[in-house]
Amino acid sequence: MKKVLVIRNVSYETEGMLEPLLRNEGLTLNIVDFQRDASAQPSLDGHAGLVVMGGPMGANDTDRFPHLVHVERLCAEAFEKSVPSVGVCLGAQVMAKILGSDVYENPVREVGWYDLTTTTDADNDPLFSRLQDREVVLQWHGDTFDLPDGAVLLASSPDCVNQAFRYGEAGYAIQFHLEILQPMIEEWVRRDAARGWLAEDGRISARRILADTRAHMNRSMELGRRVFRRFAGLIAA
Repeated sequence: MKKVLVIRNVSYETEGMLEPLLRNEGLTLNIVDFQRDASAQPSLDGHAGLVVMGGPMGANDTDRFPHLVHVERLCAEAFEKSVPSVGVCLGAQVMAKILGSDVYENPVREVGWYDLTTTTDADNDPLFSRLQDREVVLQWHGDTFDLPDGAVLLASSPDCVNQAFRYGEAGYAIQFHLEILQPMIEEWVRRDAARGWLAEDGRISARRILADTRAHMNRSMELGRRVFRRFAGLIAA
């Protein structure tokens, strides 16, 4: 059975619906949780795919979170060897960084449900052709990145141009969260409200995010299944 290396930067930002979709393709998951074992040094050897999840730290915070250096190494190796890979949120930012692009604070903090527009290059993409021209997706980030040289832009939002790109044949960086499950959103709301990262009112408030979740969750899960089944198929092929 082919194995997939899954990187969790914090325990509560899991691979969500990716896990059952990968397993349903007959793939075995090797999950490394750096919050539980900060000294882990995972290797891509013997793995047919790489998944890098998000986290509250920034891609440039290697001084405070040294494990990010290992994550960078894994992403670089996956690109070099054309191993199917996907980076979500922080994972996407790390991918952009190792490809030579700057990662920096976005002018607008996107937290909650936002409009997304796919590009014309997404129309024939193995994963993103499953999305309509306009969708509403969950965002949860304060940073963004420049598009790396040689990368293909797949999606944008009004306040954050570089939302997703493909590098090579099977390397994907996705800023938004199609892997998300409703209990994960509720946990993130609880955590970020407690640490003051959410507003009391308005778009980035717990009340608004949870209300929008009820409106958009079913479509989000449909999109997640469409996109990540295709990704699982790339690994299993």
